[in-house]
Amino acid sequence: MRFEVLGTFSISSGSRSVPLHGRMRRTLLGVLLVRANTYVPVNVLTEALWESRWEPRAVPKLHWHVHKLRQALPEGDRLGFDNGGYRLEVHPGELDVETFETLGSQALKSADPAQRVSLIRQALTHWHGAPYDGLDVPLLSDETMRLSEHRLVLLEELYQAELTLGRHASAALELADLVRRHPLRQRAQYLLMDALWRAGRTSEALAAYRRARRFSVDHLGLEPGPELRSLERRILAGEVAGAGAHRAPALLHRTR
Repeated sequence: MRFEVLGTFSISSGSRSVPLHGRMRRTLLGVLLVRANTYVPVNVLTEALWESRWEPRAVPKLHWHVHKLRQALPEGDRLGFDNGGYRLEVHPGELDVETFETLGSQALKSADPAQRVSLIRQALTHWHGAPYDGLDVPLLSDETMRLSEHRLVLLEELYQAELTLGRHASAALELADLVRRHPLRQRAQYLLMDALWRAGRTSEALAAYRRARRFSVDHLGLEPGPELRSLERRILAGEVAGAGAHRAPALLHRTR
């Protein structure tokens, strides 16, 4: 079987796609996948399905939803009950989140920038949008935030590696889009400025700093971090682009 939750929410077996109808069933599957291969207590599942609202027949209703989910699975015996909870057996390589994180972890351990670029781009092919179909359940929302943050870190590492390889213009193009969508990511702002500077677009690098500063002051009441200010001073001082360290500092990640 194959489980996909990164922007899509689907189960497949071979070439056959398995329809998964209803918010309750998707929520149930999502929680079981977040806790894959472990027994999830009944009370955790009922709280997720009914969002802490009192439901007089929560337990029998949960059993019914589990029964329907088991029927929908190509291998229903993978969903079992023991120790006061339900467990979904997921084999290695069956869950897109696992593949995404494995490739990302391999990339972050690699000292070779070309290999890092290749692995991160492979990981990102598995990301198709907000995980878990945007289901607003605390356990799933926390996992969505964790995965979304991990994706942004991978993107920043990707563009750092691209700059190390001398791909300044293409990195600047993609970084401009990343900064537009996440204007409080100061490392992304730094990388954009650096990419533009290295590409010989000094005035655009300084304009990127001014936009970053304006957004930070307007939305946080704070000046940009010391790393961004230092990079602006180096550009204004007419230093040679790319002189010194090639790696952006580990900046505070202000998200969203």
